[in-house]
Amino acid sequence: MSTAYMASDNILAAATASMSIHSTSPKTVESNISPPDHPSGTHSSLTKTASGRPVVPRRIVNPISVAPMVDVTTSHFLHLCRIISPNYTLYTEMIHCNALIYHPDDLYNFFGEPWEGKVVQLGGSDPEAMAKAAKLVQNNGYKEVNVNVGCPSPRVQKGAFGAVLMKTPSSVVDIIQEMVKVGVTIPITVKCRIGVDNLDSYEYLYDFIKLVSTTTPVTHFVVHARKCWLKGLSPKQNRSVPPLKYEVVHLLAKDFPHLTITINGGFNTTEQIKEQLELVDGIMIGREVMDNPMFLAKVDAGYYNIPAEKIKSTEEVIEEFLEYVLTEHERGTPNSNAVVMAPMKMLYGGRRGKEYRRRLARAISPRTKSLPDIVRDVRLMMQEMDYGGVTTASEAEDNGDSDSDSEAVSHSVSGCV
Repeated sequence: MSTAYMASDNILAAATASMSIHSTSPKTVESNISPPDHPSGTHSSLTKTASGRPVVPRRIVNPISVAPMVDVTTSHFLHLCRIISPNYTLYTEMIHCNALIYHPDDLYNFFGEPWEGKVVQLGGSDPEAMAKAAKLVQNNGYKEVNVNVGCPSPRVQKGAFGAVLMKTPSSVVDIIQEMVKVGVTIPITVKCRIGVDNLDSYEYLYDFIKLVSTTTPVTHFVVHARKCWLKGLSPKQNRSVPPLKYEVVHLLAKDFPHLTITINGGFNTTEQIKEQLELVDGIMIGREVMDNPMFLAKVDAGYYNIPAEKIKSTEEVIEEFLEYVLTEHERGTPNSNAVVMAPMKMLYGGRRGKEYRRRLARAISPRTKSLPDIVRDVRLMMQEMDYGGVTTASEAEDNGDSDSDSEAVSHSVSGCV
């Protein structure tokens, strides 16, 4: 177990000036780690239990989660993920608080059915509006709300929320305290980066986590192991150009052993998941699930040791999703056919996947086509392609050559993880 990092008086004074630290921030003592350029400091030897964290049972019921991604993790995509497996925490795409306030009767259209393990992510900077939106989320049966403090997109910067909030931690505190004030009792969590612009020292991140965790009820932080640049890099570049620094998140886990820490950024194998869950409480997967939703089935087999006969084939997943589409049609979904059917695009990889997507695009057009007709044509398509219900998760992923379509989708996504 590491000795918790504490900033020196001089560092704290500088941080207070730049961070607008809340007046109730606890006092700190002398630092015992190496300079900020070497965030791992004296903590290079990491124990498997991450500072005594419980492994069985874990602090998070489903420690592996799917990241919030704007224009990707729609209610329909999350339903597809749940069809594939119920073993994952699923985060909705970020919705601005004002959208909920102006459309309080449309939460189902924004987020879909509430269930245990679905986390609603909110964006915004006005404490009263964020609190009102969080109360609406709670009143509609959703079980957890996450505050976005990590997205660097231009839209987010214009509204002074997302990663912009990391520059004024007291604003994050004000938002969460206002949520509590209006009666939000469901868990509130925070998703952030390891730094923003030049505010990227470990001291700064440590003080941010300490301030929020000691002045609000937040005990769970989802930390993207990259910093972000608000100017000069696009959202796409902010997902790849700043280097991943997993050791910074591991250090947070050691320095805050009483908090729940989930790590996010660049994970795409079962082995990585196993390694990280020996060091932190949770791990969040983004682009790998976006490009290959059946990756969740692969993790079921490789991490949870679920027998192959209990894992749904890709064809079984498709048929169950088509039944869901018919249910959405009967409900009167306001979403376009393209939005409802989008989650099906990346269920196959390689040459087979390219042919599948070409035929799927034909099956869902024209735009005026009814969802029942689309379901009928997709079922016929599956029969013509001779997908006999036997494609495993690994076959769906590794079928043929590398898939440029998958790469194109990954590059075009407008959200941030």
